Amino acid sequence: MSLSGITGSTSGLFSCGHFGQGVEVIVGPTSYLADFHGHFSFLLDPNVLSQFLSGAVSLVPLLLQEHVSDGIGNIIGPITIRKDPDREPPQSTLTAIVPGVPFPAIQDIISNIHVTIPNLLPGITLRNKIPPNPGPAILRNSNVTNFPPQNDVYSLVEPMELEDVNNPGPVLATIQSFPITVNPPTP
Repeated sequence: MSLSGITGSTSGLFSCGHFGQGVEVIVGPTSYLADFHGHFSFLLDPNVLSQFLSGAVSLVPLLLQEHVSDGIGNIIGPITIRKDPDREPPQSTLTAIVPGVPFPAIQDIISNIHVTIPNLLPGITLRNKIPPNPGPAILRNSNVTNFPPQNDVYSLVEPMELEDVNNPGPVLATIQSFPITVNPPTP
């Protein structure tokens, strides 16, 4: 296994594209479906990743640098998701299931986000509720077989409640599911 396929591997920056189909977003009492595309960028230590791939360490910290997801759905219209510029999430991780054996592994992508849904919530920027209700979003793949991931599916660990950045408290929307495929094959 090698570090090929990692954008900027010598600098420690790893970027990967993603797409999601049938993402469920609830606004008020109504559930909507949308499709998304975008990318994540992480900062990682290439030496730690090399040690992980050789079985010498069992965890690779991944520091989320960028999260961009753009979606569209019938009625709900356009949706944007961006990394929250004001709240750094805890580190994301790539963790071996069996110590000393890099794969299969569990990868958690942890993110605090800002969301806009201009057709239904004009002029409002949403964010995931502050911990413990429920806190940062966690996208998980419990069966990673390679790094960087190739065509791997990640899902929300739990629904993500969203509140108004300028009027925190009430839940205005919930991302119920966010199944995404990371590094899908290119046509």
